[in-house]
Amino acid sequence: WYGEIVLDTFVQVPSKVTDFRTFVSGVKPKDISTKTAMDVVECRKRVAELLRDKILVGHALKNDLQALLLNHPKHNIRDTAKYRPFQRASGRNGGKWRPRKLRDLVKEHLNRTIQIAGESHDSTEDARATMDLFKRVRTAWEKELDQAARKKKK
Repeated sequence: WYGEIVLDTFVQVPSKVTDFRTFVSGVKPKDISTKTAMDVVECRKRVAELLRDKILVGHALKNDLQALLLNHPKHNIRDTAKYRPFQRASGRNGGKWRPRKLRDLVKEHLNRTIQIAGESHDSTEDARATMDLFKRVRTAWEKELDQAARKKKK
């Protein structure tokens, strides 16, 4: 909540990586092959412990949870990629809602620049920016969720 980093580590992956997308991720082969990289099973365990009974805030969390083979209760997820006011309508007559890039949301709502073209992303900067987006809309978002839960109970 206050921008403190809880866990930031490279992870040893069990299968061969064919494209590190270093230009975006900043990750190099040596990062996941060193002794400082956390074992994937240990990482999965630590993340699961950290998330237990917590609200998880992030952007496009499906990808992160899939990579770790983890689930998290839907009612405890706040994914800024899925929050309707942060999405854009596309298709005929604005038929389908699509997630927007974190970089664009942060620029529009926080007037900050992250993920500069040609530079690798900074995972901690992205995490802090996502939390700041959430804090900006938290009251409205939680109210929407409460209303939806009450409506569902009826």
